[in-house]
Amino acid sequence: MKDRAAALPNLDAIIRGLLYVYVFCLPFTRLLFVERNGFLILAVLLALWCVVNRRHFFTRTPIDLPLIAFVGWVALTVPFAVSPLYSLKEFAKLLQQGLIFYVVAYFFRDSLSARRLLWALVGGLAVVSAYGLFQFGGLSGPMPQEGEMMLVESVTPGEVWLTTYLVMLVPLSLALGLCERRPAAQIAGMGTAGLATLCLLLTYSRAGLLALLCEAVAVAWFVRRRAVLIAMALSVLVMVLGSAALFQYDITARGGWKARPGAAMPLADTGTLALRWEAWKFAAGEISRHGLTGVGYGKDKQKEIYGRSLAAQEGAGPARYPGTHNTFLDIALGTGLPGLALFVWLMWRIAATAVGGFRRAGNPAAQAVLLGLGVSVVGLAVRLSFDHMLIGTLALQFWVL
Repeated sequence: MKDRAAALPNLDAIIRGLLYVYVFCLPFTRLLFVERNGFLILAVLLALWCVVNRRHFFTRTPIDLPLIAFVGWVALTVPFAVSPLYSLKEFAKLLQQGLIFYVVAYFFRDSLSARRLLWALVGGLAVVSAYGLFQFGGLSGPMPQEGEMMLVESVTPGEVWLTTYLVMLVPLSLALGLCERRPAAQIAGMGTAGLATLCLLLTYSRAGLLALLCEAVAVAWFVRRRAVLIAMALSVLVMVLGSAALFQYDITARGGWKARPGAAMPLADTGTLALRWEAWKFAAGEISRHGLTGVGYGKDKQKEIYGRSLAAQEGAGPARYPGTHNTFLDIALGTGLPGLALFVWLMWRIAATAVGGFRRAGNPAAQAVLLGLGVSVVGLAVRLSFDHMLIGTLALQFWVL
């Protein structure tokens, strides 16, 4: 027993060390193997930890009930899916996300470890944002052809992934700048938030910009300090004017705009909105026919629907618009209206718990995490209304936060 007790602190440190590396590598496309192999190693270490400690690491949290209810409902809908095997595989990823949440909740309970993880997240944000600016300057990657828009992907899988990631973590960095008492920490938090905001503007993402503006309003509302209100108002003005200038400059400098695959369109162009509208109408129609259990959990489930339709065989109709382009519609389509209600309840409980805890917390680091998380949920609700991106490593990143 003494040997086991002596080994336990070292095992805790090993698990935390692996998680630092795991979390930092999540945004990097070329380090995706770290996420895949790191999770397998983590699972083995967790099993060993449970054997050594003779207990589990699951700890009670304020979101247990909605989280378990949502996961349970998704499990219940798997047998009714269009492709049960595919939905079962996607359900396993949901279980992985839940496991990561409880692992972080347990092993980062002490303030020192939590602070280190916090700065690992902000450090990753700084690297991603700085490389995005480097890429936009034409110093890295292929140059755009005449009439094309420069796409900023940084080290991430794509510009849509990047904008969602920035929307998720900018509030955390900004909250650090507002809540920390040490000048160095304030400068690092504010500086990284500013860098990430500029990177987001350079993605030319209208959904990302709208989400960022909503986050600025949320920060002012939650903090309720006059200086913060003035700063957020000025930030909103600068973001709007800066975005308008960037779009106009790009259109003028390139003599018009020509879409590249996956490229975001200028503010004046309604092409992507029309595409999304068609996808939303199609998803709404399918939801009305599968409102109870849905057609199966997972982002690519619509391929099953499109693939069986006559329009898909003819290359016309809604088959041209794979994907729902909306997280809420996607969950409703996949798990039915009860699944959507449980997901909304879960997100609401996360945001409400974070904001309520922020008002009571006395620790600056805790205040920063809670404020950043509450504001992040607001921004994500907007961003995810235009693309379903709460999946894969982005979902893991969210549950770490």
